[in-house]
Amino acid sequence: MSMLSHAVTPSRSLAICALLIASHAGAAISATSGAFQQIAPPTSAVLGSLPANPFAFCWTEQTGVTLPNLLVNTVGAGSFGGPAANGPISINGTFDSHFIHVDPLANFGNPSGTIWFTSNIVAVIYEGVFLDITDASLGSLGTIYPTGDPLRSHSAALGPSQYTVVANTISLNLWAYGSATWPNRMVQMRVITEAVPAPGAAALAVLAAAAGRGRARRR
Repeated sequence: MSMLSHAVTPSRSLAICALLIASHAGAAISATSGAFQQIAPPTSAVLGSLPANPFAFCWTEQTGVTLPNLLVNTVGAGSFGGPAANGPISINGTFDSHFIHVDPLANFGNPSGTIWFTSNIVAVIYEGVFLDITDASLGSLGTIYPTGDPLRSHSAALGPSQYTVVANTISLNLWAYGSATWPNRMVQMRVITEAVPAPGAAALAVLAAAAGRGRARRR
């Protein structure tokens, strides 16, 4: 059998590149458990537009966004909750952003579960004012957010809500109540993860190297 039949030809290397690109495309939320369900970015995330109880929703918003002075509530690994305030903490860099949305309407909502990402979690935003100022820069381009709604989420203190961050996972036990007398009618959170590198340059390098080997074997 000719060695050419085993060579990585340009057509085969193109297929390899396609697989590489496909394996990275849309890299963000890799799995969910418990009450959390991954969805595509919705048209609206304002109160009453995406209700669910006992479930909650999550989606990837943007990838590869570079921001200076991004104000967040918590950074890195740890367990957070209770009456103590968190943040503001300022971070800089290139990030991917993801959103968690709890809207129980007129009922108590207490979803719990875990969300896995394909890269490590850098920071979390849950305070309404910090969500407001990042809706435009990190939010899904086709989604209407409740920017300016004072009851869209928690204040600086999480109260009964809790979450734990370990590497690329966040485990949550969240509380919201649809009554206007409750401090938060919803829970909304923006999870900031390390940016997933674009596969284009790596794929092209594989293609060039494979094509070069194929040409060398045919000489």
